[in-house]
Amino acid sequence: MKNLKGVTLIELIMMILILGILALAIMPKTTAEPRLRLEAACQRIALDLRYAQEMSLAQQVKFGASFDPAAEAYFVYRVSVETKAVDPQTRNDFDVSFTALNEFKGMDIAGTNFSNKIEFDSTGAPYDGSGIILSSQGVITIQAAGGAYSRTVRIEPKTGKVSIQ
Repeated sequence: MKNLKGVTLIELIMMILILGILALAIMPKTTAEPRLRLEAACQRIALDLRYAQEMSLAQQVKFGASFDPAAEAYFVYRVSVETKAVDPQTRNDFDVSFTALNEFKGMDIAGTNFSNKIEFDSTGAPYDGSGIILSSQGVITIQAAGGAYSRTVRIEPKTGKVSIQ
C-alpha cells in the first residue's frame, strides 16, 4: 500500500469553515470602528459643552465653544472668543482638533445650526453666535466614514441640556 500524502475532502471543508468563522469574528471589529470613533467624538463634544455650561454657572461669567468645521476643530472659551478656557486635564488652552487626535481621526464636524459659536450665560442658558438666546435646538452634526455614519449633539433652548442623538 502506498503512503499517499494529501488532504481529504472533510479536512478541506473543516479548514474553510474555520477560516470563515475567523473572518466573521474579525469583520465586525473593522466595520464598527468608525461608529465607535463617532460615538467617542460626540461624547467628547457633549462633555466639553457641559463643562462650559458648568463653568459659567460656577464662575458667573459666559463660557462657550467656537466650532471650525473646515479645520475639524473647536475650542472652549471664557467671557469672549479671544480668551480660551483652560483645559482641566492638560492645563493648556482648551483646543480640540479631530485631525490632531488619533482617537478622532476621520471624524468630520459637518456643521452647526447656530453660526458655529454657542455660549452659556451665568444661569446656564445657551446663546448663539449673535448673542441671541437659542429659541430652537442647537445642533452640531458629526459624520464618520465619509458621511456613511452621522450623529448629532443637541443643545436644548433655554435650559442648555446637552444630548446625543
